[in-house]
Amino acid sequence: MRTRTVIFSATVLFLTLALPPTAAAQRRQMQMTDEQKYLDAMHRHITSDKLYGYVCQLSDSTLEGRLAGSPGMAKAVAIVENYFREWGLKPAGNNGTYIQEYPHPCVEVFPGSTMEILFPVYGLKRKDTVWISKSYPWADGWFAGGMTGNGDITADIVYAGFGVTAPELGYDDYAGIDVCGKIVLVEGETPNTSRNDDTLRMWYDHTLHQTKLNNAVAHGAVGLLYLWVPGPNAPYNEGFVYAHVTDTVVSDIFRGTGRTYSETVKKIYETKKPQSFHTGKKARIRMNATYNPDATGKNIIGIVEGSDPVLKDEYVIISAHLDHLGMIPYHIAGANDNNASSAALLGAAEALAKSEVKPKRTIVFLSLDGEEAGLTGSTYYTGHPVFPKEKIKAVINLEQVGAGQMLSASYPYNFPELAGYTEEANDRYIHRILFQHGTRYVTRPRTDGAVFMKAGYPVLDIRAAGGGYYHHPKDNPESINPETLQAAAEWLYWTAIIIADE
Repeated sequence: MRTRTVIFSATVLFLTLALPPTAAAQRRQMQMTDEQKYLDAMHRHITSDKLYGYVCQLSDSTLEGRLAGSPGMAKAVAIVENYFREWGLKPAGNNGTYIQEYPHPCVEVFPGSTMEILFPVYGLKRKDTVWISKSYPWADGWFAGGMTGNGDITADIVYAGFGVTAPELGYDDYAGIDVCGKIVLVEGETPNTSRNDDTLRMWYDHTLHQTKLNNAVAHGAVGLLYLWVPGPNAPYNEGFVYAHVTDTVVSDIFRGTGRTYSETVKKIYETKKPQSFHTGKKARIRMNATYNPDATGKNIIGIVEGSDPVLKDEYVIISAHLDHLGMIPYHIAGANDNNASSAALLGAAEALAKSEVKPKRTIVFLSLDGEEAGLTGSTYYTGHPVFPKEKIKAVINLEQVGAGQMLSASYPYNFPELAGYTEEANDRYIHRILFQHGTRYVTRPRTDGAVFMKAGYPVLDIRAAGGGYYHHPKDNPESINPETLQAAAEWLYWTAIIIADE
C-alpha cells in the first residue's frame, strides 16, 4: 500500500507539472479576485520599458513632428490605429473604422526658412547707413511660424506691445503708429493683470493667437515676430510671414532705443496704456512653406466594451492628443508633450483589452488630433460626439505625464466629486504626491480637457508635475522619467476602473 501510494502521488505530481501553462494560468485566474485580475493585467502590460518604447516610437524623426494634417501625422495615426486593432479594441470611428476625420488645413515648413535682425550703422550722412545682419541659432533665438505664409520679407520692426486692438476696453496697441508694410513685434496674452472671472472674459478674445495675427494683418503689417512659444495655433494669411522669437532676440531689438523690454512691459501693465514705437531695426523673415488647404485631421477612437448589460451603455473617455508642432523648420519630438500621454493611453488600452475582467462601463480610448493647432480635434469631437454626452461618466484627459515626480489633476468646479476618484486611485495603488484643484477655465483653453469642460463634460485633466521642457527640442525621449510615466499610466488605469465600476 505504501508503495502504491508513493507511485500514485508521483503520478499526480507528474500530471500537475505536465499541465500546459495556459491551463495553469487559467486555473490561477479563476482563483483571483477582480482586483487581482486588474493588477495582473497592469503588471503585465503597463511597464516602464514598454511605455518608454511607445514614446521613442512616436518621437522618431520620420514622423516629422506629427503636425496635424501632415504626412508625418498620418504615420503616427497608423501606429496607434494598428495597436488598437492588434489588441482587439472595437472601432468607434466613421463607417466602422477607428478614424473620425475632419477638415484641417495645415502649413508644412521646410529648411531654408530663416530669421535675422538687421542693425543700422550710421555714416556721416544718413544715406551712408549700412545695415549689419545678425543671425540666431534655431530654437535658442527663433522658430518658424507654424501657420506662416511663404515668402521673403525685409522690413522695419515696430514694437506693438500685446498686438491688441480693443476699443470696447479703451486699449489699442496700434493707436498712433503706422505698421503698413512693416514687421510688428508682439507678445502673448494681454495687459490685463486681473484674475477676476468677469475681467478675464472681457479680455478673452484678445488673448488668442488667431486674434493677434489677424489684427496685425488688418493693420497692414507684412510680417510678425511673436514673443511666445512656437506652435501651429494661428490663422493662415497668404504671403504674411512670421516667426517666434526668444528673449535674446527681443533684447537685441530694444538695444540702443533708450528703452528696455522689461521696463516697457512693466509700464504697460502699470498704466494700461500702450508703449508702441518704431525700433529703428529691420528684420528679414524668409519662410519656405507650403499651405495644404485640403488636409484633414484624424481622431482615433477605440473601445473596450463594458461587462455590465446595463452600465455598458455609459462611458468613461480616456483622451490624449497625438499631434505636435511639425517641422518648424526642424524636428521637435514632443516626447512629453504629448507622446508620454499617448504612451499612457496605449498602456491602459492594452491592459484593459487583455484583462480577464472588464469594467462595468465601456472605456473609450480617444487619441486626439490638432491640440497644438488650436484644440481642433477635441472641438470637432464635442461638436460631433460619437457617444451621448449625458451617458459620459467622466472624461480623463492626459497632458504631459512623462516628466517630474508629482501628479496633478484639475476638474470643473461643478464636478467636485471627480477629485475623489483620482485620490482613491493614488492612495490605494500609486502613492505619489498629488495636487488637485477645481477650475472654471475662463482663460484661453490650453488643453483638450478645457474644451470638454467648456462643453459641459465631467472632466479630469491629469498631468505629471515638477519637470520637463515645453515646445523645445529638449522635449525629447531623454527628458522622460520612465518611473513617473509608469506611475501616471497606472494612476490613469485605476482611476478609469474605479469610475467605470462605481
